[in-house]
Amino acid sequence: MKYVARINEAISLLRYLERGFMMRLARIFVLSTAIFGAVSAANAEDGFLGGVQFGRNADHWELRGGAGAYDVGPFSVQSFNGVTLNAEVLAPSPDFLSGIGSPRPYLGMDLAFSDHEIHAFYGGVNWEAYWTQRFYTGFSVGGAFVSDQTKTNDLGEQKDLGSKVLFHLQASVGFDITPNWTTQVYLNHFSNANLADSNDGLESFGFRIGYRF
Repeated sequence: MKYVARINEAISLLRYLERGFMMRLARIFVLSTAIFGAVSAANAEDGFLGGVQFGRNADHWELRGGAGAYDVGPFSVQSFNGVTLNAEVLAPSPDFLSGIGSPRPYLGMDLAFSDHEIHAFYGGVNWEAYWTQRFYTGFSVGGAFVSDQTKTNDLGEQKDLGSKVLFHLQASVGFDITPNWTTQVYLNHFSNANLADSNDGLESFGFRIGYRF
């Protein structure tokens, strides 16, 4: 079947991706992209995966806002304490992206409130997979610009992101209160994929509310 062929092609590509956290996430991205396209086509044919739906909100704008823990996450060196304010805007998905699950372009920012703040401004594309009428998961991939490459905490420990220009990855779990209002738990990750000498990474983990229109 068509979706099986696409997934097999993606698995072949994964064999060429090597070590490192960003490479592991790249594997997820490549495989997810193939699955998204395959499932979108297969859903119309035979209800593959029980009707998991991609691109449900493809025609909508969305505003998101919330707060999170600064420099907290499973994949980066944790050096600082504080809070981040998170904001995002998502645009309708262009028609030419319909073959890969209709991801929506987004712009966002993490503003840090800390004695050692690093602010992040980012953009990319975002996928959503609905598993029920209200419950969904999301994945974003893109790029980011941060306010500082290095910061040193009160113990003299330095966080070095390696560059001010980084990759941005995001995972989220959401629940729709109404068709317009939604809630999400999210994880933001910023790093350079080991392209620089240092790659300590920066993350935030939090909760936010979204409004679609």
